[in-house]
Amino acid sequence: MLRVSLFLALSLSLAACTNLGARDPEQAELHLRVGSSLLENGSYPQALSELLHAEKLDPENALVQNNLGLVYFARERNDLAEKHIRRAISLDPNFTEAKNNLGRVLTEKKQYEDARKILTGALQDLTFVSPEKIHLNLGYLDFKQGQYRSAKTQLLKAIEFQRSNCMAQTLYGRTLYELKDFTGAASSLDRAIGFCQRNSPDEAQYYSALSYYQIGETRKAEVRLEEIIKLYSSGKYYDRARSMLETMRK
Repeated sequence: MLRVSLFLALSLSLAACTNLGARDPEQAELHLRVGSSLLENGSYPQALSELLHAEKLDPENALVQNNLGLVYFARERNDLAEKHIRRAISLDPNFTEAKNNLGRVLTEKKQYEDARKILTGALQDLTFVSPEKIHLNLGYLDFKQGQYRSAKTQLLKAIEFQRSNCMAQTLYGRTLYELKDFTGAASSLDRAIGFCQRNSPDEAQYYSALSYYQIGETRKAEVRLEEIIKLYSSGKYYDRARSMLETMRK
């Protein structure tokens, strides 16, 4: 069986598992596998259809509930994401990956105290094979609360486990920017651009541009902004990049 875990929206991983519930386990596993693959590839409507089918075949399967939560999270339905991930944990109280996902969902819902409690508890599971996921979500939580020094510590731990993690490197660079370490931010964000090629690196590029601008390297800032405008016209940072570039050239 497949388990999907979310770092941030679209950061997915798959892991093997062998525990399925009753009813029709073989068919439930099939739909879970297909749905998880579609989720990993960003085909959310199709993933939701497959996982809902799996749920009908095996309504007490914790993995199905977790992955349903991730689909709803990706579709920005945090209410339904929380419902299904909490259901996964109730079915399997030792499901640390689901607890990590719940902490992220609660962070997005600005339920920061509850998110920290869940994530801190999840970190106590010394058998969990991917603690960098929890450190990343704790770093994100700290960042959202403006606790940048704590965020820096957590994100460094995540990077120590997995240096090539796009989101950890990007968020670390943004954290350095907020701490006014603009030179360090530019360096970290440039690394993030390289690690983010499978995803859209425009966030790292935009904040790299801001960092270079802050240290007076305006030509490097312009190059980053020009890349966003050229390559990511439908991206989140396109309008910001155009506006900043126009302002710089006045």
